[in-house]
Amino acid sequence: MNIALYGGSFDPPHLGHVHVVHAALKRLDIDKVVVVPAFVNPFKSGTHAPAELRLKWLQEIFDDDKNVEVSNIEVSQNRAVRSIETVKQFAAEYEKIYFIIGADNLASLKQWYRFDELDTLVTWVVAARDKIEVEDSYIQLPVEQPISSSRLREQIEDAHLPKKVANEIKTYYEENHARSH
Repeated sequence: MNIALYGGSFDPPHLGHVHVVHAALKRLDIDKVVVVPAFVNPFKSGTHAPAELRLKWLQEIFDDDKNVEVSNIEVSQNRAVRSIETVKQFAAEYEKIYFIIGADNLASLKQWYRFDELDTLVTWVVAARDKIEVEDSYIQLPVEQPISSSRLREQIEDAHLPKKVANEIKTYYEENHARSH
């Protein structure tokens, strides 16, 4: 079986993330996409919404998609988990692993922990973002969505949120935004 791993903070999850998952299912030779919310991104100092809440939102968003699994593999460890650790756990079960990143991660990709080893274990897939140019050596997902989680935290817009959890996400960030600044 082949899978695509799609990790991130998902803080908050938005329609851009949903479009990436659906584009991967259409374009890649995979059996499923595994969405892996981070407990905390190793490159960031923290998150705005707690990991368990972001995990719950993602589970609700994708609960009707039989080819999408939301994994708690990183959240359950209560620490920043390096991509290589997560990939190695899935590599024991699956023949081929596609690893989806946003184009905004390309600039720092080669600085990721044990990148050379990680590079031998996965096939990179890059989701288009902010008109960032992507080398032909990567598989591309053309899903230009003019939204980011950081922009959404500044101003929550229902139009960019999955309907199933839009009200819950909006309420959470509106109630907690003032405290995070």
